[in-house]
Amino acid sequence: MRSKLNINFPQKSIFGFKILTSAQSSISCYALLLFGIILNPFFGSSKIQLIASSLFNIILNTSVVILIINLILKRYELKKIDFIFLNTLLFFYLPIALHIIVSEVIRIFIFLK
Repeated sequence: MRSKLNINFPQKSIFGFKILTSAQSSISCYALLLFGIILNPFFGSSKIQLIASSLFNIILNTSVVILIINLILKRYELKKIDFIFLNTLLFFYLPIALHIIVSEVIRIFIFLK
């Protein structure tokens, strides 16, 4: 027999805004990833531009990870087939995002030495 944990997550963020639903989180993730794909080629090759690129990628992928965690927590708002269809690519991207975060942090520490 499965027992459910009754954890009451807050319904508003720290700043008082309503927390996104599962579908809104999914759409926001795809929008952020599209935004990142479009903007990443415009970063240059000087040291300061590479550091800015790394910081941008850290913030972008951290936001995507937070949105994926939110959509997992709110997964009961969608039907199971809709949830799987909408979020399969995001679940495949989650380990990639974590790898990018770690590698960009390492890159920043290398540049700052």
